[in-house]
Amino acid sequence: MIAVRLLANGAVVREAVFREGSFGIGRAPESDFVVVDPSLSRRHALVRTDEQGEVWIEDANSRHGLWIGGGLVPRARLSATEPLRCRLGTVELELALSSNEATQEILVPVVSGPAKGARAPFLWLAAVAAGGIAVLIEPAFWSPWEPDRLTGLFQFTLGLAVGLPVLAFVLVGLLRIVGREARVSQSLRALAFVSWGSLFLRLVLAASAYALSVRAHALLAALLQTVATVVIVASLACIARPGPRLRFFATWAAAVTVVMAAFGAIGALAARRAGMPELDYEFQAPALGVTGPASDLESYLRVVGEDFAVAENRAADELRRSEAGVGLPAELVSAENP
Repeated sequence: MIAVRLLANGAVVREAVFREGSFGIGRAPESDFVVVDPSLSRRHALVRTDEQGEVWIEDANSRHGLWIGGGLVPRARLSATEPLRCRLGTVELELALSSNEATQEILVPVVSGPAKGARAPFLWLAAVAAGGIAVLIEPAFWSPWEPDRLTGLFQFTLGLAVGLPVLAFVLVGLLRIVGREARVSQSLRALAFVSWGSLFLRLVLAASAYALSVRAHALLAALLQTVATVVIVASLACIARPGPRLRFFATWAAAVTVVMAAFGAIGALAARRAGMPELDYEFQAPALGVTGPASDLESYLRVVGEDFAVAENRAADELRRSEAGVGLPAELVSAENP
């Protein structure tokens, strides 16, 4: 006989026993073992016994597939010595073969490495450390006009240390609302990834400021910040998602890119209609005698002044065009010049 157990957080909440043969598992009422869960297909999996007497669980062309040990498989064989745990969508099942013996040896798995729950403090510490390092690499932190820099660092680190667990619990709550069995350690791992990714981005932008021209650095910063935002949002959306994640990640990345492009276009149009100049200027303060593409500090400051003059002239041109009604809709021009 074959026992099928429905698990919730590792505990058995329902069990059914079938004779050797074949039976189906799914969301449809006609299934032999019905599990009402939106992540299951109507006919999700089939348990059958082959000619050799081996018992198999097979995927029945379901949407989210059959998962064994974190991997997607077409089928898996049941062992006579220990139960088989699998996942159908977000539903965790355990299948076991009955034995004719009076007693059966219980095999206790050997746990190697830290438990999943024990990783949470290390992930939290890694995220806090990344935030602290991000403050330390800011040029303003080392300014002689910042006498309370250590106090500011302590306050920022303390706020980050308290806020990260709160944010992790909020993420877990939101994910469980949409039906995902997320854990705090998974949320903290994602937040640690975001923290260290942001730190790496800061380092790249700070280094590129001394190797590129002002305009090139501004364009690179805009590109990298857009890519980072897309990756962060798509990664957070993939937390504890069952099934293949690459397509889901790509879908979220494309959606976020479209939304950001739309908001950017709307903002640029609004700024143009308001007569505001396009702001794409950014420069890094000299550090340790390094001033970027210029050969010395005087040349560097001269280049910065020339770029500011160009930006100022552009702003004046935009203002004159706005006052003259160039590039504005006809109804706005007639409203401003009755």
